[in-house]
Amino acid sequence: MVNIFNFSGGKTSAYMTIKYYKSGDHVIFCDTGREHPATYKFIDDFEKYEGIKVTRIKYYNEANPFPSLLKRKNYKTLPNMMKRFCTIELKIKTCKRYLKSIGIQEFNNFIGFRYDEGKRVSGGMSYYKKVHNIFPLFNDKITNAEIISFWQKQRYSLEIPHILGNCTLCFMKGKNAIINILSMYPELAKPWIEDENSCKPYTYINGFSIERLLNLSKMNLFSEVDLNKVNPAFSCSCSTT
Repeated sequence: MVNIFNFSGGKTSAYMTIKYYKSGDHVIFCDTGREHPATYKFIDDFEKYEGIKVTRIKYYNEANPFPSLLKRKNYKTLPNMMKRFCTIELKIKTCKRYLKSIGIQEFNNFIGFRYDEGKRVSGGMSYYKKVHNIFPLFNDKITNAEIISFWQKQRYSLEIPHILGNCTLCFMKGKNAIINILSMYPELAKPWIEDENSCKPYTYINGFSIERLLNLSKMNLFSEVDLNKVNPAFSCSCSTT
């Protein structure tokens, strides 16, 4: 059975790959185009120092996956808590199309959910008979503390707070977390605001536009916030199929 490693560009999935990867396995990063620049550098460093190739794929090979997805939807909606079609289209289906193009239809799907993320594991079962989701970190009882300890000893690391992992302003992070992020990185708002402007009256978060959250971030509602201590409001399972 072919092994596929879901590489999110974060420390946990990188640790999982380093620990369990074997020659002949495939490591795939589905690029939504909305990652923090440091994430892309981390992937480059991972390949350099670990000698493991990461196959980077995008939605229909588009340079800007999010706007391209919205165009295909005729700008009639946006992904949100109730309809997470960004995950389905930009990650799950994009990955399956790529694998099918290289002759892989049944595979072991390695996902980096830790032992302290039991709820993500229980909600991460595969909907496809030929996709066999495997959670090696959970099975081996590896927690976040072990991941942190590992990366403190490496020659390279992902140099951003955990909350900035995955799509920078993902609605799953919640409006308060997004306000905190924008208070320090206001430049991240631009593409998300453009999305909402092209799909009016829809917003990523019900009742709050990204532009409004950007304005709120300028009001110092959360003074001297340590982004390393900010957690997402909701757990996501963007790697499961």
